[in-house]
Amino acid sequence: MTDIPASMADVSGSGAGSRKLLIYGGRLALTLALIAGWEYGARTLGPLFFAPPLATAERLWALAISGQMLADILATLRVAVAGFAIAGIVGVILPFLLRRSARATEAIEPAVMFTMGIPKYALAPWLILWFGIGDMPKLVVVTLVVFYIVFITTFAGIRGVDRRLISMARVIGASERRISREIIWTSLLPFFFTGLKIAFPRAVSATIVGEFLVSTEGVGRYIEGARQVSDTTGVFAGVVIALALVLTINAILNAIERWALRWRPVERDMEL
Repeated sequence: MTDIPASMADVSGSGAGSRKLLIYGGRLALTLALIAGWEYGARTLGPLFFAPPLATAERLWALAISGQMLADILATLRVAVAGFAIAGIVGVILPFLLRRSARATEAIEPAVMFTMGIPKYALAPWLILWFGIGDMPKLVVVTLVVFYIVFITTFAGIRGVDRRLISMARVIGASERRISREIIWTSLLPFFFTGLKIAFPRAVSATIVGEFLVSTEGVGRYIEGARQVSDTTGVFAGVVIALALVLTINAILNAIERWALRWRPVERDMEL
């Protein structure tokens, strides 16, 4: 009788090991396939249109050694993180305030959804006139891009909370603050992290695009400078840096999500 649980544990452990092997093997195979396709494109189209992987790697190494890569990454993250933080705070607080008033929700939600359709980069000329060339125009664009994502996902999470739980909490005397913290916030965490995984890469992308238009530093400024002198290798190196930033941020968010949702095994074990 005692051997059965041990055998089941061995099977479960071997199954988990095989699953991880397949996942990492698949990722490696996909990476190699992408590099092979990249190399094929470079040989087919020529280095003027498609930088070879080896030349791009050499450029990345040169940027890392010179310190320019770190300086550009920090400049891009400075704006992306600041805009994300502002939009994230407002995008979470506003739905919690609106949930207390159906009339306020009916008045404000349509306005939020309506303004979401405004092309954010169309505001760039006015932002430059108002704030000049610096971080502020990019910060405004990033904040606007991220706000709507966080607001919509948070509001969806609030609306998805079982109202019976809230009613039962009120019956036993729970305060509105405790209901918001213990029931609503806990229940909407999967929605919240989904929004983060969409919003943070968008924040980085919006910052880089903003740096194309108005900046003296950053990953986007480096890509735009390389493009202006037809430095294809420089453009590809900048794109690789941007992709690495997004992948690193996604990995960090996955780790935070697993920790925050460790009490929910299904969500804890899922990754995007």
